[in-house]
Amino acid sequence: MVVTVMLVTACQPHKSLEQQAAELCRYIPDHELLPEAKDYMTEEFYNLLDTMFNRLPEHDTMDNEWLYYFVTGNGGTIADYEVKGVQCMDDSNAVATILVRQKWQDGSFADGSDVDEHKLYMRKVNGKWLIDDFDEHKADCVNYLATEKSKN
Repeated sequence: MVVTVMLVTACQPHKSLEQQAAELCRYIPDHELLPEAKDYMTEEFYNLLDTMFNRLPEHDTMDNEWLYYFVTGNGGTIADYEVKGVQCMDDSNAVATILVRQKWQDGSFADGSDVDEHKLYMRKVNGKWLIDDFDEHKADCVNYLATEKSKN
């Protein structure tokens, strides 16, 4: 008797994860944290960003320009996201590689718009994939808040 064993990735089919990563890109903060982003982020990550964006004096957050410009810049452009691929780390953690370039409001691409690569960290919570970090800025937030707390 021949027994065939199939290895099944506990993560999720890559196509499904790529679609989820593309959906989550809409909630990556750019200048402000959208209230509806709460449903698409892990509680810890959302609360960290909420503290950084909404509870610190503006001059404190401006010292951390990466916070206000996670992905995009100024000048009337919006981010155009493309999911390059997703890597499963384990059953409940995955990292999506996101390509981003700028386009104008009319849909045309900005002259000289470079393509930037970013990492979107996802965690599965209650059966749903959520944003848990972006380019490891979660650690930046934690470190900044810990430093601020130790000053006071």
